Amino acid sequence: GNWTQGKVRGYGIVMITINSLSFAIPLRSNIKHKSSYITVRSKQANIEGKGLDFTKALLITDQKYISNLPFKISPGEHQKLANKEHFITSKFEKYISKYLNAVQNSDQNILKSANYRFSTLCNYHKELGLE
Repeated sequence: GNWTQGKVRGYGIVMITINSLSFAIPLRSNIKHKSSYITVRSKQANIEGKGLDFTKALLITDQKYISNLPFKISPGEHQKLANKEHFITSKFEKYISKYLNAVQNSDQNILKSANYRFSTLCNYHKELGLE
């Protein structure tokens, strides 16, 4: 296809800093795995719901890529995110820690699981100290 100039699609994110690395965790809908923080549960089978998707975390090395423009979500979702800052950060830290251990131990059961199979963390081995 052709790239259309001037079209920009923004994503709602939550920024989390771990060991001086800044990650942007995107808000997504139709999340199908447990490596997330769900803000709105789905009634559909095999779909957890809408929320923060840890598997799509992006490492941000330049803040110029982060806009200060607000991303509109429902007041209820915003409140859930604001009230659970410590819990969400802790859960994401555990997600990264489990990934690091799996890579260091070549644990294919974890690395090929639904929680890590399509994780973006594989792009950040150097920054995570795995190289």
